[in-house]
Amino acid sequence: MKILFVYPNIVESPKDISTGLAMIAAVCKKKGHEVSLIDSSFGIKDSEIIKKAQKFNPNLIAITVATNDFEYATHVSRILKKIVKVPIIVGGFHSTTNPEEIIRRECFDMVCIGEGEGAILDVANAIEKNKSLYKIKNLWLKKIIKGKVKIIKNPVRKLVENLDSLPFPYRELFDYKQYLQWNHGTATFISTRGCPFNCTYCINNKLMKLYEGKGCYVRFRSIDHLFKEIKEVLSRYSSFIKNIEFYDDTFTLNSKRVEEFCRRYNSEIGLPFNLNARVNAVNPEMFKLLKKAGCVRVSMAIECGEESIRNKILKRNMSDKQIISTFQAAKKAGLKTCSFNIVGLPFETKESIKKTIELNKKCRPDYVGVTIFNALPGVEIYDLCKKNNWVKEGYAKSFFRESNMNHPNFTINELRNIRNSLGFKIFLGYNIPRAFVDLIDRNLSQIDSYIFIRSKIIEKLNLLRK
Repeated sequence: MKILFVYPNIVESPKDISTGLAMIAAVCKKKGHEVSLIDSSFGIKDSEIIKKAQKFNPNLIAITVATNDFEYATHVSRILKKIVKVPIIVGGFHSTTNPEEIIRRECFDMVCIGEGEGAILDVANAIEKNKSLYKIKNLWLKKIIKGKVKIIKNPVRKLVENLDSLPFPYRELFDYKQYLQWNHGTATFISTRGCPFNCTYCINNKLMKLYEGKGCYVRFRSIDHLFKEIKEVLSRYSSFIKNIEFYDDTFTLNSKRVEEFCRRYNSEIGLPFNLNARVNAVNPEMFKLLKKAGCVRVSMAIECGEESIRNKILKRNMSDKQIISTFQAAKKAGLKTCSFNIVGLPFETKESIKKTIELNKKCRPDYVGVTIFNALPGVEIYDLCKKNNWVKEGYAKSFFRESNMNHPNFTINELRNIRNSLGFKIFLGYNIPRAFVDLIDRNLSQIDSYIFIRSKIIEKLNLLRK
């Protein structure tokens, strides 16, 4: 059985592999299926897509779809549907949050809801053995009944509770060296699944409800299993890897697990690493342990300086005081920090933006991440935006330059300008050289060659500050 995976990635930065596709490919490969990939991360022409598909001649096409690349994914699927007459199954975040929209498109035959390892393997096995697909859990699919198309909607299966039972992501599906070179030698890993918090703009809220009664939603890989994967990747790509980043939503959820990780990391792995934490899911002692283990940077979300928006609209449930003290604790432990922020949120005003700037100045992050708010279908905050007639048709392709919101207080050009100047205004309060670098960075970030060298510029400036 030959499965062609498609990664229709159009994100400018950061560019990384789809761990979901790599994991599903590993599961299918382990069971004897042949796998290949069409990857658009670094650009690909339609003619090349056609050539790759014809050469591989698959029995099944599996494509992952995020909301921002939905239209491009549809374009690619229509091309593939004309030249390879095989079923196309769609997974990914947009499939879970908005399956109705996907299944209505003529180029898609099936939609996988939620985690896809078991479902796509079942689909591949059924096609190979010429068996029925109509009762496969996690699957929505079309069926012709009396000349009319009916959508079969199967329930989700139980969650994979033991993550150690899964194979490591099949990175070789991608040109992994190209990703490592693009990201200056940063290898990325995920050690958990799920997040226990109820932020209204996040898919985790949707997934928790989807999997209610289907097992523990927040799951952790053992440190043994995680380190075994890291060592395996290092053995293959050691000359390309300089540091490690953990992409877990919140790496610091389980304090005992973090303690074990920190106790063993230096002796078993030893490379500098970065991770994501949450202001109310980390403490000063943990920061000290992480620093001692080799952690360089901790990224934490501020999102908005207006407490009422942050806590009532986004349901972040964290005070200004809590945010400031946590950033200060990370600094005190010797860690660099990055703050995540969103502009163009519901009910946000110019005064709210000023509060976001002032709160960041008090936190003094070394890096500032800024995106423009988009209301993603299927998540809680989307309903609020829809109710207020703020949602416009279609989806943004870039969360740095576009929005699917008609914001009552900002034009999209104003939001772009705010996004591009936010870091400058923050850094201007305590690091003037860094402020000007950030301003250049935001305005040139659409140029690939600039993205490639910008981290080196920031690195040099940070060394000058020491």
